[in-house]
Parts: sequence; structure tokens; C-alpha cells
Amino acid sequence: MSKLLKKWGIVILIAFVVIGFFTIKTYGVVEQITSDMLQDPNSDKNKQDIARIVLNDTGRDTAFSPDEVVEIKVYQGDLLGNGQQQAVIAVSFGLKNTVLAVYTNDKNTENYTYIDDVGDFFDVRDVLFLPLSTPGTNIMIVREYANQNIGAYERSSFLKGYIWDDKNQMFQNVLSVPEGIEVTWNGSWDTSGEERWQKIEERSEFVFNENYENDPTLKFTQYQAYKISESTDKDNIPDESTFHTAKNRVINQTYYWSDDWSRFILSEKKDKATGEKVAVIEDFSASPYVLVEEYKNMENNVTIQRPNGTIEIVPSNTLWELDGTEAKSTFFVYE
Repeated sequence: MSKLLKKWGIVILIAFVVIGFFTIKTYGVVEQITSDMLQDPNSDKNKQDIARIVLNDTGRDTAFSPDEVVEIKVYQGDLLGNGQQQAVIAVSFGLKNTVLAVYTNDKNTENYTYIDDVGDFFDVRDVLFLPLSTPGTNIMIVREYANQNIGAYERSSFLKGYIWDDKNQMFQNVLSVPEGIEVTWNGSWDTSGEERWQKIEERSEFVFNENYENDPTLKFTQYQAYKISESTDKDNIPDESTFHTAKNRVINQTYYWSDDWSRFILSEKKDKATGEKVAVIEDFSASPYVLVEEYKNMENNVTIQRPNGTIEIVPSNTLWELDGTEAKSTFFVYE
């Protein structure tokens, strides 16, 4: 009896091996991303396999299908600061749907293991890696382009920074700065009520200071303009030649990395009400929107981060400089 069971056990084992081999051979199911796949991510087979694995790892397999993938971009760098290569994989399902996920190369193998989901983006144009003087992690800068026609006709691009939070095992956003803005709208859509076409433009030049003895800084020069069109056709966007510049200015801003705040900040201030130190991470008075009279009141606000990690938008006049004097602007402006 025991010999018979043993014989049937061997037969069943062989059957499972054969079925498994047949399944792989027939369907080509790959369960892990490899370096060979990342060398040619947009071949028909690799694109499908990478998309399926990323969707499964990030829990988006019910939102998208591998058949819908348009393009895959791969960026390599030492994001974790551990001397190993990480692959930042951008899986695009069109201009408004890009999934960004990070994988790390396994030691002594060609396989990549999933780390975390960075998030959903419109269109990822580039990924940069910035080293920190503190060992153990680096900064990932994502250049995102967004083409939106919701209300106003808007095209914009952003620099978004992320760092690996080893304690919470997730990526934390540490920077969000517009790199370029172009918004066109008709005044009849907003509070002005004037049926004229208006446009805001911002073009930025930025320089990363990658001094390896110090933490990086990000220096921006932002060219801003508010334009008005002479066209009286409120139903169609007028030609660029019909616009004239009503206001313009040049802004200089510097974001610097702070270990104390674990993010890029513009400055440190003191909350008048609580006396606690806060970090200014966005100054609305530097926005090109303040060139438009209807939106000028937004210049009185700043975005701050508190020591407990809470992020809030507050009036700038609720803050002191650290020495107790009135809070100053975080940027230089040239009209």
C-alpha cells in the first residue's frame, strides 16, 4: 500500500511540474522584473509584463489593464543611498494617467524587488537624483507635465521631490514647485465679469547646487507675465498675436534642504500665536496669479509646516522672523 501511495505521489509531483512548465511556456507569465526587461521596457512582451507586475504591486490592477499601457520609462539611480541601483518605473496609460513605482536591484541577481508606490502623475518627463550629505538616503526629483482643460485652459509643469522614509516605509513628498505655467481664460468665467481673454505665463530656470559637502539647494529664476487679448470673440481662444503684456516681473527664490524639517524649505519663521518655529514651504505672493487684480489677495498667504508635520496655509502676517521682527518676503522680485 505504501509503495502504491509513493508511486502515485511521484506521478502527481511530475504532473504538477509538467503543468507548471506548460503554463509558463504557453502564457509566458513573469512574476518579477529583471534587468533584461528594463533594458528594453517598450518591446511588446516586456511592456505587457512590466505593466502587469507594476499594476499588481501597486494595487491598481482593477483600475488599468496591461493592454492599455502606452509607454514605460525607466530611470536608474541610488535613491536609498545604499550603494545599490534602484529603478524608478513610470508606466503611462495616457497623458493624465501615469503610475510611478520604485524597485531595487537584488544583490547578486538580475531581479528587481518592489519597494513602494510613489503615486499617480499626469505625464512624467524626467527623474533626477540628488545626493544628501547625510548617508542613507537621496532625493528623487520628478518633473511632471500636466495638460488640463478644466475651466481655464491650463498647461503646467512641476518639480516634485520625494525621499524614502525608512521609519514609515514609504516615500514622503518634500518639494512641490511649479516649473512652468500657461493658463488662458475668459474674464466672463470669473468674478471680473469682463468678456476678454487673459493669460498667465511663467517660465522658470533652475539650478541645483550639488555641493557634496553641503545639502542641495534649488535656485529658481521665474519669468512671469499677465497678458490681455484684444479679441472680442469669447467662444474661441484667440491667436497669440492678439495678446499684449499688461504686467510682468522676474522672481528669484531659493529652496534649501533642511535636515531639521526633512524637506526643502524657503525659510524658517515663528508663529505669533504659539511661539513655535515653523518652516515656510510656499509663498503665494511669488505666484504669477497675483499679477491679476482678481487674485491679488492670495499674496497674503504662505504654506507652512509645523514641527509635528502638519501642513497649513496661513496669513503671512501671523508670523514673525525668528528674531521677533516682522516677517519678510521669501524671495527677490525685479519688475
